[in-house]
Amino acid sequence: MATEVKLPDLGEGVDEASISRWLVKEGDTVQVGDAILEIATDKVDTEVPSPVAGKILKITLRENAIASTGSVLAIIGEEGESTESPAAEEPKADASPAKPEKAEKAEKVAAPAEKAEAKSAPKPVPTAEPVESGQELKATPVAKRVAAERGISLSGITGTGPGGQITKDDVLAQADGDDGAAEGLPGELAGVASLEVRRIAADYNVDLAEVAGERPLSTLTRYDLLTFVVSRGNTTVSVGEHYLPPKNWTQASAAPAEAESKPDAAPTKAAAPAPAKASGGEELIKPSRMRQIIAKNTLESLQSSPQLTTWHDVDMTAVINHRKAHKNEFAAAGVNLTVTAYLIAATVAGLKAVPATNTMWTDDGILLHRDYHIGMAAALPADKNGFGGLIVPVIKNAGELNLQGIARQVNALAEKARANKVTNEDMQGGTFTLTNYGTSGSVFQTPIIHQGQAGILGTGTIEKRAVVVSNGSPLEANLGDYLSFKPMMTLAFTFDHRVLDGATADAFCVAVKKSLEQWQ
Repeated sequence: MATEVKLPDLGEGVDEASISRWLVKEGDTVQVGDAILEIATDKVDTEVPSPVAGKILKITLRENAIASTGSVLAIIGEEGESTESPAAEEPKADASPAKPEKAEKAEKVAAPAEKAEAKSAPKPVPTAEPVESGQELKATPVAKRVAAERGISLSGITGTGPGGQITKDDVLAQADGDDGAAEGLPGELAGVASLEVRRIAADYNVDLAEVAGERPLSTLTRYDLLTFVVSRGNTTVSVGEHYLPPKNWTQASAAPAEAESKPDAAPTKAAAPAPAKASGGEELIKPSRMRQIIAKNTLESLQSSPQLTTWHDVDMTAVINHRKAHKNEFAAAGVNLTVTAYLIAATVAGLKAVPATNTMWTDDGILLHRDYHIGMAAALPADKNGFGGLIVPVIKNAGELNLQGIARQVNALAEKARANKVTNEDMQGGTFTLTNYGTSGSVFQTPIIHQGQAGILGTGTIEKRAVVVSNGSPLEANLGDYLSFKPMMTLAFTFDHRVLDGATADAFCVAVKKSLEQWQ
Protein backbone atom coordinates (compact mmCIF):
# COMPACT_ATOMS: atom_id res chain seq x y z
CA MET A 1 0.00 0.00 0.00
CA ALA A 2 1.33 3.45 -0.93
CA THR A 3 2.40 5.72 1.91
CA GLU A 4 1.57 9.40 2.22
CA VAL A 5 4.39 11.73 3.26
CA LYS A 6 2.76 14.42 5.38
CA LEU A 7 4.04 17.69 6.79
CA PRO A 8 5.13 16.76 10.33
CA ASP A 9 4.29 18.60 13.52
CA LEU A 10 6.89 21.36 13.63
CA GLY A 11 6.38 22.40 17.23
CA GLU A 12 4.09 24.60 19.27
CA GLY A 13 2.84 27.67 17.40
CA VAL A 14 3.94 26.47 13.95
CA ASP A 15 1.20 25.00 11.77
CA GLU A 16 2.30 26.02 8.27
CA ALA A 17 5.47 25.77 6.19
CA SER A 18 6.59 26.73 2.72
CA ILE A 19 7.99 24.14 0.32
CA SER A 20 11.48 25.51 -0.36
CA ARG A 21 12.97 22.83 -2.60
CA TRP A 22 12.32 19.25 -3.64
CA LEU A 23 15.44 17.08 -3.39
CA VAL A 24 13.83 14.27 -5.42
CA LYS A 25 11.54 13.98 -8.43
CA GLU A 26 8.74 11.61 -9.35
CA GLY A 27 10.15 8.20 -10.21
CA ASP A 28 13.17 8.45 -7.89
CA THR A 29 13.83 5.63 -5.41
CA VAL A 30 14.43 6.59 -1.77
CA GLN A 31 15.39 4.80 1.42
CA VAL A 32 14.04 5.30 4.94
CA GLY A 33 15.43 8.54 6.36
CA ASP A 34 16.53 10.03 3.04
CA ALA A 35 15.85 13.78 2.87
CA ILE A 36 13.28 14.31 0.12
CA LEU A 37 12.48 18.03 0.44
CA GLU A 38 13.36 21.21 2.28
CA ILE A 39 10.72 23.31 4.04
CA ALA A 40 10.81 26.76 5.63
CA THR A 41 8.82 28.17 8.53
CA ASP A 42 8.86 31.59 10.19
CA LYS A 43 11.65 30.34 12.44
CA VAL A 44 13.83 27.78 10.69
CA ASP A 45 14.55 25.85 7.50
CA THR A 46 14.65 22.07 7.77
CA GLU A 47 14.47 18.84 5.79
CA VAL A 48 11.69 16.26 5.68
CA PRO A 49 12.93 12.63 5.62
CA SER A 50 11.22 9.75 3.88
CA PRO A 51 9.24 7.60 6.35
CA VAL A 52 9.51 4.49 4.14
CA ALA A 53 11.57 3.02 1.35
CA GLY A 54 10.13 2.99 -2.16
CA LYS A 55 9.58 5.05 -5.30
CA ILE A 56 8.28 8.61 -5.42
CA LEU A 57 4.96 7.99 -7.15
CA LYS A 58 3.58 11.50 -6.88
CA ILE A 59 4.58 14.96 -5.64
CA THR A 60 1.41 16.74 -4.57
CA LEU A 61 2.72 20.23 -3.74
CA ARG A 62 5.05 22.35 -5.84
CA GLU A 63 7.94 24.46 -4.62
CA ASN A 64 6.91 27.71 -2.87
CA ALA A 65 3.49 26.25 -2.00
CA ILE A 66 2.20 26.67 1.58
CA ALA A 67 1.42 23.42 3.43
CA SER A 68 -0.42 22.99 6.73
CA THR A 69 0.52 20.44 9.36
CA GLY A 70 -0.71 17.05 8.15
CA SER A 71 -0.89 18.07 4.48
CA VAL A 72 0.14 15.35 2.03
CA LEU A 73 3.42 16.33 0.39
CA ALA A 74 4.13 13.21 -1.65
CA ILE A 75 3.16 9.57 -2.10
CA ILE A 76 5.73 6.77 -1.91
CA GLY A 77 5.09 3.16 -2.91
CA GLU A 78 5.82 0.45 -5.43
CA GLU A 79 5.56 0.80 -9.19
CA GLY A 80 1.93 0.61 -10.32
CA GLU A 81 0.34 1.39 -6.95
CA SER A 82 -2.47 3.94 -6.79
CA THR A 83 -1.38 7.50 -6.14
CA GLU A 84 -4.80 8.58 -4.90
CA SER A 85 -4.87 9.58 -1.25
CA PRO A 86 -7.57 8.05 0.99
CA ALA A 87 -9.36 11.41 1.02
CA ALA A 88 -9.56 11.38 -2.76
CA GLU A 89 -10.96 7.82 -2.85
CA GLU A 90 -14.02 8.77 -0.82
CA PRO A 91 -17.48 8.51 -2.49
CA LYS A 92 -17.03 11.61 -4.71
CA ALA A 93 -14.86 10.13 -7.44
CA ASP A 94 -14.63 13.34 -9.44
CA ALA A 95 -13.36 15.38 -6.52
CA SER A 96 -10.56 17.80 -7.29
CA PRO A 97 -7.61 18.30 -4.89
CA ALA A 98 -9.48 21.23 -3.33
CA LYS A 99 -12.51 19.11 -2.39
CA PRO A 100 -11.29 17.98 1.04
CA GLU A 101 -11.08 21.64 2.07
CA LYS A 102 -14.60 22.24 0.75
CA ALA A 103 -15.86 19.21 2.59
CA GLU A 104 -14.32 20.54 5.78
CA LYS A 105 -16.09 23.86 5.27
CA ALA A 106 -19.36 22.03 4.63
CA GLU A 107 -19.00 20.22 7.94
CA LYS A 108 -18.54 23.54 9.71
CA VAL A 109 -21.85 24.88 8.39
CA ALA A 110 -23.74 21.61 8.85
CA ALA A 111 -24.84 22.57 12.36
CA PRO A 112 -26.61 25.97 12.03
CA ALA A 113 -27.98 25.80 15.53
CA GLU A 114 -24.50 25.51 17.02
CA LYS A 115 -23.20 28.36 14.84
CA ALA A 116 -26.12 30.61 15.75
CA GLU A 117 -25.52 29.87 19.41
CA ALA A 118 -21.83 30.71 19.03
CA LYS A 119 -22.65 34.03 17.35
CA SER A 120 -25.13 35.03 20.01
CA ALA A 121 -22.75 34.26 22.84
CA PRO A 122 -20.85 37.26 24.25
CA LYS A 123 -17.22 37.59 23.20
CA PRO A 124 -14.86 36.30 25.87
CA VAL A 125 -12.85 38.83 27.80
CA PRO A 126 -9.23 38.04 28.68
CA THR A 127 -8.54 37.45 32.36
CA ALA A 128 -6.29 39.66 34.44
CA GLU A 129 -3.56 37.15 35.28
CA PRO A 130 -0.20 38.21 33.75
CA VAL A 131 0.24 35.21 31.46
CA GLU A 132 -3.41 34.94 30.44
CA SER A 133 -3.74 38.64 29.75
CA GLY A 134 -0.83 38.51 27.35
CA GLN A 135 -2.72 36.25 24.95
CA GLU A 136 -2.31 38.67 22.08
CA LEU A 137 1.38 37.92 22.24
CA LYS A 138 0.73 34.17 22.43
CA ALA A 139 -0.87 33.84 19.02
CA THR A 140 0.60 31.55 16.38
CA PRO A 141 2.36 33.28 13.46
CA VAL A 142 -0.43 32.14 11.13
CA ALA A 143 -3.09 33.51 13.49
CA LYS A 144 -1.31 36.88 13.57
CA ARG A 145 -1.11 36.97 9.78
CA VAL A 146 -4.77 36.06 9.30
CA ALA A 147 -5.82 38.63 11.90
CA ALA A 148 -3.79 41.33 10.14
CA GLU A 149 -5.31 40.42 6.78
CA ARG A 150 -8.87 40.51 8.14
CA GLY A 151 -8.35 43.62 10.26
CA ILE A 152 -9.18 41.73 13.48
CA SER A 153 -7.75 42.64 16.88
CA LEU A 154 -6.30 39.71 18.84
CA SER A 155 -6.98 41.40 22.18
CA GLY A 156 -10.58 40.20 22.33
CA ILE A 157 -9.94 36.57 21.35
CA THR A 158 -9.53 33.75 23.83
CA GLY A 159 -7.09 31.14 22.54
CA THR A 160 -7.97 27.45 22.46
CA GLY A 161 -4.41 26.28 21.74
CA PRO A 162 -1.84 25.00 24.25
CA GLY A 163 -1.45 27.37 27.18
CA GLY A 164 -4.20 29.65 25.86
CA GLN A 165 -2.42 30.30 22.57
CA ILE A 166 -4.59 31.86 19.85
CA THR A 167 -4.79 29.70 16.73
CA LYS A 168 -5.86 30.38 13.16
CA ASP A 169 -9.24 28.72 13.84
CA ASP A 170 -9.82 31.09 16.77
CA VAL A 171 -9.27 34.09 14.48
CA LEU A 172 -11.49 32.67 11.74
CA ALA A 173 -14.22 31.95 14.29
CA GLN A 174 -14.00 35.56 15.43
CA ALA A 175 -14.20 36.69 11.81
CA ASP A 176 -17.39 34.66 11.30
CA GLY A 177 -19.01 36.52 14.18
CA ASP A 178 -17.89 40.02 13.11
CA ASP A 179 -19.47 42.25 10.50
CA GLY A 180 -16.07 42.63 8.81
CA ALA A 181 -15.62 46.31 9.63
CA ALA A 182 -12.60 47.35 11.62
CA GLU A 183 -13.08 49.74 14.53
CA GLY A 184 -12.08 53.28 13.59
CA LEU A 185 -10.04 55.72 15.63
CA PRO A 186 -11.75 58.50 17.58
CA GLY A 187 -11.86 62.22 16.84
CA GLU A 188 -9.47 63.75 14.33
CA LEU A 189 -7.63 60.42 13.95
CA ALA A 190 -10.68 58.87 12.30
CA GLY A 191 -9.55 60.30 8.96
CA VAL A 192 -5.97 59.00 9.23
CA ALA A 193 -5.14 55.63 7.65
CA SER A 194 -2.48 53.39 9.15
CA LEU A 195 1.11 53.64 7.95
CA GLU A 196 0.98 50.22 6.26
CA VAL A 197 -2.27 51.07 4.44
CA ARG A 198 -0.79 54.34 3.20
CA ARG A 199 2.35 52.54 2.04
CA ILE A 200 0.36 49.99 0.02
CA ALA A 201 -1.80 52.78 -1.43
CA ALA A 202 1.35 54.59 -2.58
CA ASP A 203 2.83 51.42 -4.07
CA TYR A 204 -0.28 50.73 -6.17
CA ASN A 205 -1.43 54.31 -6.81
CA VAL A 206 -4.70 53.90 -4.91
CA ASP A 207 -7.02 56.70 -3.77
CA LEU A 208 -7.86 55.79 -0.16
CA ALA A 209 -11.07 57.81 -0.24
CA GLU A 210 -12.28 55.69 -3.14
CA VAL A 211 -11.64 52.49 -1.21
CA ALA A 212 -13.16 53.73 2.04
CA GLY A 213 -16.35 55.21 0.56
CA GLU A 214 -18.33 56.48 3.54
CA ARG A 215 -16.12 54.67 6.07
CA PRO A 216 -13.45 56.53 8.07
CA LEU A 217 -9.97 56.05 6.60
CA SER A 218 -8.75 54.68 9.94
CA THR A 219 -10.92 51.57 9.44
CA LEU A 220 -9.12 50.52 6.25
CA THR A 221 -7.01 47.36 6.48
CA ARG A 222 -4.34 45.86 4.31
CA TYR A 223 -6.91 43.29 3.17
CA ASP A 224 -9.21 46.10 1.94
CA LEU A 225 -6.41 47.64 -0.13
CA LEU A 226 -5.28 44.34 -1.68
CA THR A 227 -8.85 43.37 -2.53
CA PHE A 228 -9.40 46.73 -4.23
CA VAL A 229 -6.16 46.47 -6.22
CA VAL A 230 -7.06 43.03 -7.54
CA SER A 231 -10.69 43.98 -8.22
CA ARG A 232 -9.63 46.72 -10.64
CA GLY A 233 -7.80 44.17 -12.78
CA ASN A 234 -4.27 44.56 -11.48
CA THR A 235 -2.35 41.30 -11.81
CA THR A 236 1.02 42.48 -10.55
CA VAL A 237 0.22 42.50 -6.83
CA SER A 238 3.32 41.54 -4.86
CA VAL A 239 2.99 38.22 -3.07
CA GLY A 240 5.93 38.81 -0.79
CA GLU A 241 5.68 38.37 2.97
CA HIS A 242 4.66 42.01 3.52
CA TYR A 243 1.69 41.94 1.13
CA LEU A 244 0.76 38.23 1.33
CA PRO A 245 -3.03 37.82 0.82
CA PRO A 246 -5.08 34.95 2.29
CA LYS A 247 -4.64 31.55 0.64
CA ASN A 248 -8.24 31.53 -0.62
CA TRP A 249 -8.00 35.12 -1.92
CA THR A 250 -8.20 35.22 -5.72
CA GLN A 251 -8.89 37.82 -8.37
CA ALA A 252 -12.20 36.15 -9.23
CA SER A 253 -13.46 36.13 -5.64
CA ALA A 254 -12.25 39.67 -4.97
CA ALA A 255 -13.85 41.28 -8.02
CA PRO A 256 -17.22 42.91 -7.28
CA ALA A 257 -20.40 42.01 -9.17
CA GLU A 258 -20.33 45.32 -11.05
CA ALA A 259 -16.96 44.43 -12.56
CA GLU A 260 -18.33 41.08 -13.75
CA SER A 261 -21.24 42.76 -15.53
CA LYS A 262 -18.89 45.26 -17.21
CA PRO A 263 -15.78 43.32 -18.21
CA ASP A 264 -14.55 46.13 -20.44
CA ALA A 265 -14.86 48.83 -17.79
CA ALA A 266 -11.76 51.01 -17.59
CA PRO A 267 -9.90 51.24 -14.26
CA THR A 268 -10.78 54.28 -12.19
CA LYS A 269 -7.14 55.16 -11.59
CA ALA A 270 -3.87 54.82 -13.41
CA ALA A 271 -2.41 51.32 -13.55
CA ALA A 272 -0.10 50.31 -10.72
CA PRO A 273 3.62 50.74 -11.33
CA ALA A 274 5.27 47.85 -13.13
CA PRO A 275 7.43 45.45 -11.11
CA ALA A 276 11.11 46.25 -10.81
CA LYS A 277 13.15 44.99 -13.75
CA ALA A 278 16.87 44.59 -14.12
CA SER A 279 18.63 46.26 -17.01
CA GLY A 280 22.14 46.48 -18.35
CA GLY A 281 24.59 45.06 -15.83
CA GLU A 282 21.93 44.57 -13.13
CA GLU A 283 20.34 41.37 -11.90
CA LEU A 284 17.01 41.15 -10.06
CA ILE A 285 17.30 38.47 -7.37
CA LYS A 286 14.29 37.01 -5.61
CA PRO A 287 15.04 36.95 -1.87
CA SER A 288 14.91 33.62 -0.09
CA ARG A 289 12.08 32.95 2.34
CA MET A 290 14.51 33.36 5.23
CA ARG A 291 15.63 36.74 3.85
CA GLN A 292 11.97 37.82 3.57
CA ILE A 293 11.27 36.69 7.15
CA ILE A 294 14.33 38.54 8.50
CA ALA A 295 13.24 41.67 6.63
CA LYS A 296 9.70 41.41 7.99
CA ASN A 297 10.70 40.68 11.59
CA THR A 298 13.38 43.37 11.86
CA LEU A 299 11.09 46.00 10.34
CA GLU A 300 8.24 45.05 12.69
CA SER A 301 10.61 45.13 15.67
CA LEU A 302 11.77 48.66 14.90
CA GLN A 303 8.19 49.82 14.28
CA SER A 304 6.77 48.23 17.42
CA SER A 305 9.19 49.45 20.11
CA PRO A 306 11.43 52.48 20.81
CA GLN A 307 14.98 51.10 20.75
CA LEU A 308 18.17 52.66 22.10
CA THR A 309 21.70 51.28 22.25
CA THR A 310 24.30 51.82 24.97
CA TRP A 311 28.01 50.85 24.68
CA HIS A 312 30.45 49.70 27.36
CA ASP A 313 34.09 48.63 26.98
CA VAL A 314 35.22 45.48 28.77
CA ASP A 315 38.72 44.29 29.68
CA MET A 316 38.76 40.60 28.66
CA THR A 317 42.11 39.76 30.30
CA ALA A 318 40.59 37.61 33.04
CA VAL A 319 38.45 35.64 30.57
CA ILE A 320 41.37 35.00 28.21
CA ASN A 321 43.62 33.86 31.06
CA HIS A 322 40.91 31.56 32.48
CA ARG A 323 40.20 30.05 29.05
CA LYS A 324 43.90 29.45 28.41
CA ALA A 325 44.27 27.69 31.77
CA HIS A 326 41.17 25.45 31.43
CA LYS A 327 40.77 24.85 27.70
CA ASN A 328 42.52 21.46 27.77
CA GLU A 329 40.58 20.41 30.87
CA PHE A 330 37.29 21.11 29.09
CA ALA A 331 38.53 19.38 25.93
CA ALA A 332 39.23 16.23 27.95
CA ALA A 333 35.54 16.28 28.89
CA GLY A 334 34.57 16.59 25.22
CA VAL A 335 33.75 20.31 25.39
CA ASN A 336 35.20 23.10 23.26
CA LEU A 337 35.51 26.09 25.58
CA THR A 338 34.67 29.14 23.47
CA VAL A 339 34.49 32.81 24.44
CA THR A 340 30.76 32.69 23.63
CA ALA A 341 30.22 30.43 26.67
CA TYR A 342 31.71 33.12 28.94
CA LEU A 343 29.56 35.78 27.29
CA ILE A 344 26.36 33.80 27.88
CA ALA A 345 27.31 33.08 31.50
CA ALA A 346 28.03 36.78 32.06
CA THR A 347 24.73 37.69 30.39
CA VAL A 348 22.87 35.47 32.83
CA ALA A 349 24.74 37.16 35.71
CA GLY A 350 23.61 40.54 34.36
CA LEU A 351 19.99 39.40 34.04
CA LYS A 352 20.03 38.12 37.62
CA ALA A 353 21.50 41.40 38.86
CA VAL A 354 18.90 43.47 36.95
CA PRO A 355 15.75 41.31 36.61
CA ALA A 356 13.93 44.09 34.71
CA THR A 357 16.07 43.18 31.69
CA ASN A 358 14.61 39.66 31.48
CA THR A 359 11.10 40.87 30.61
CA MET A 360 8.68 41.62 27.79
CA TRP A 361 6.24 44.47 27.26
CA THR A 362 2.53 43.64 26.95
CA ASP A 363 -0.55 45.84 26.79
CA ASP A 364 -1.54 44.59 30.25
CA GLY A 365 1.81 45.06 31.94
CA ILE A 366 5.46 44.03 31.95
CA LEU A 367 5.88 40.25 32.03
CA LEU A 368 8.87 39.28 34.18
CA HIS A 369 10.57 35.96 33.35
CA ARG A 370 11.97 34.00 36.26
CA ASP A 371 13.84 31.54 33.99
CA TYR A 372 16.76 32.43 31.77
CA HIS A 373 16.44 31.10 28.22
CA ILE A 374 19.20 32.74 26.18
CA GLY A 375 18.91 32.98 22.42
CA MET A 376 22.24 32.64 20.63
CA ALA A 377 22.20 34.35 17.22
CA ALA A 378 24.07 32.29 14.62
CA ALA A 379 24.85 33.30 11.04
CA LEU A 380 24.29 30.81 8.23
CA PRO A 381 26.70 30.45 5.29
CA ALA A 382 26.22 33.00 2.53
CA ASP A 383 25.48 32.09 -1.09
CA LYS A 384 27.62 33.06 -4.07
CA ASN A 385 26.17 36.59 -4.01
CA GLY A 386 26.84 37.09 -0.31
CA PHE A 387 23.25 36.65 0.88
CA GLY A 388 23.23 34.69 4.11
CA GLY A 389 20.76 34.01 6.88
CA LEU A 390 20.37 34.17 10.63
CA ILE A 391 18.85 31.81 13.17
CA VAL A 392 18.55 32.12 16.94
CA PRO A 393 18.59 28.75 18.76
CA VAL A 394 17.91 28.98 22.48
CA ILE A 395 19.91 27.66 25.44
CA LYS A 396 17.15 26.66 27.84
CA ASN A 397 17.49 27.27 31.59
CA ALA A 398 20.94 28.80 31.21
CA GLY A 399 20.66 30.12 34.75
CA GLU A 400 20.93 26.56 36.09
CA LEU A 401 24.09 25.69 34.13
CA ASN A 402 27.74 26.20 35.05
CA LEU A 403 30.34 27.27 32.49
CA GLN A 404 30.92 23.73 31.26
CA GLY A 405 27.19 23.10 30.88
CA ILE A 406 26.75 26.33 28.90
CA ALA A 407 29.78 25.55 26.71
CA ARG A 408 28.37 22.08 25.98
CA GLN A 409 25.04 23.60 24.90
CA VAL A 410 26.83 26.18 22.73
CA ASN A 411 28.77 23.36 21.01
CA ALA A 412 25.64 21.29 20.42
CA LEU A 413 23.60 24.15 18.94
CA ALA A 414 26.49 25.36 16.79
CA GLU A 415 26.95 21.87 15.39
CA LYS A 416 23.22 21.58 14.61
CA ALA A 417 23.30 24.98 12.89
CA ARG A 418 26.26 23.96 10.70
CA ALA A 419 24.47 20.73 9.74
CA ASN A 420 21.15 22.55 9.14
CA LYS A 421 19.53 20.39 11.83
CA VAL A 422 18.15 23.14 14.09
CA THR A 423 14.47 22.46 14.84
CA ASN A 424 11.59 24.79 15.69
CA GLU A 425 11.75 23.52 19.26
CA ASP A 426 15.38 24.68 19.45
CA MET A 427 14.26 28.18 18.43
CA GLN A 428 11.37 28.68 20.85
CA GLY A 429 11.06 30.14 24.32
CA GLY A 430 13.90 32.68 24.38
CA THR A 431 13.67 35.43 27.00
CA PHE A 432 16.83 37.33 26.00
CA THR A 433 19.24 37.23 23.04
CA LEU A 434 23.01 37.45 22.66
CA THR A 435 24.58 38.16 19.27
CA ASN A 436 28.36 37.72 19.10
CA TYR A 437 29.14 39.55 15.85
CA GLY A 438 32.74 39.87 17.02
CA THR A 439 33.43 36.46 15.45
CA SER A 440 33.28 38.19 12.05
CA GLY A 441 35.63 41.00 13.13
CA SER A 442 33.04 43.70 13.87
CA VAL A 443 33.96 46.07 16.70
CA PHE A 444 30.40 47.20 17.42
CA GLN A 445 26.93 47.24 15.87
CA THR A 446 23.45 48.36 16.90
CA PRO A 447 21.57 45.04 17.15
CA ILE A 448 17.77 44.96 16.70
CA ILE A 449 15.63 43.48 19.46
CA HIS A 450 14.09 40.07 18.90
CA GLN A 451 10.35 40.72 19.12
CA GLY A 452 8.82 39.86 22.48
CA GLN A 453 12.00 40.61 24.45
CA ALA A 454 13.21 43.70 26.29
CA GLY A 455 16.71 43.77 24.90
CA ILE A 456 19.55 42.17 22.94
CA LEU A 457 23.23 42.20 23.87
CA GLY A 458 25.82 42.48 21.10
CA THR A 459 29.48 41.66 21.67
CA GLY A 460 32.26 42.88 19.37
CA THR A 461 35.63 41.44 18.48
CA ILE A 462 38.38 41.26 21.11
CA GLU A 463 41.32 43.45 20.14
CA LYS A 464 44.33 44.99 21.84
CA ARG A 465 43.84 48.65 22.67
CA ALA A 466 45.92 51.22 24.49
CA VAL A 467 44.30 51.79 27.87
CA VAL A 468 45.34 54.42 30.40
CA VAL A 469 46.09 52.88 33.79
CA SER A 470 46.05 55.39 36.64
CA ASN A 471 47.56 55.00 40.08
CA GLY A 472 45.90 58.19 41.29
CA SER A 473 42.74 60.00 40.36
CA PRO A 474 41.18 58.42 37.24
CA LEU A 475 40.38 61.87 35.80
CA GLU A 476 43.37 63.96 36.87
CA ALA A 477 46.84 63.69 35.37
CA ASN A 478 49.54 62.30 37.66
CA LEU A 479 53.02 60.82 37.37
CA GLY A 480 51.71 57.33 38.02
CA ASP A 481 49.64 57.16 34.80
CA TYR A 482 50.84 54.80 32.07
CA LEU A 483 49.55 53.08 28.93
CA SER A 484 48.84 49.37 28.90
CA PHE A 485 47.84 47.30 25.88
CA LYS A 486 44.88 45.15 26.91
CA PRO A 487 42.44 42.80 25.11
CA MET A 488 39.29 44.92 24.99
CA MET A 489 35.77 44.23 23.79
CA THR A 490 32.79 46.57 23.35
CA LEU A 491 29.32 45.60 24.56
CA ALA A 492 26.34 47.02 22.67
CA PHE A 493 23.06 46.68 24.52
CA THR A 494 19.91 47.61 22.60
CA PHE A 495 16.90 47.92 24.90
CA ASP A 496 13.18 48.63 24.73
CA HIS A 497 12.73 52.11 26.20
CA ARG A 498 9.17 51.25 27.21
CA VAL A 499 10.61 48.77 29.70
CA LEU A 500 14.07 50.08 30.55
CA ASP A 501 15.60 53.52 31.01
CA GLY A 502 19.22 54.39 30.36
CA ALA A 503 20.26 53.99 33.99
CA THR A 504 18.72 50.51 34.24
CA ALA A 505 20.23 49.44 30.92
CA ASP A 506 23.65 50.67 32.04
CA ALA A 507 23.29 48.82 35.35
CA PHE A 508 22.80 45.60 33.38
CA CYS A 509 25.89 46.31 31.25
CA VAL A 510 27.96 47.11 34.34
CA ALA A 511 26.93 43.77 35.87
CA VAL A 512 27.95 41.91 32.69
CA LYS A 513 31.24 43.87 32.56
CA LYS A 514 31.99 43.08 36.20
CA SER A 515 31.33 39.36 35.66
CA LEU A 516 33.75 39.22 32.72
CA GLU A 517 36.50 41.40 34.21
CA GLN A 518 36.51 39.58 37.55
CA TRP A 519 36.19 36.05 36.18
CA GLN A 520 37.89 33.46 38.38
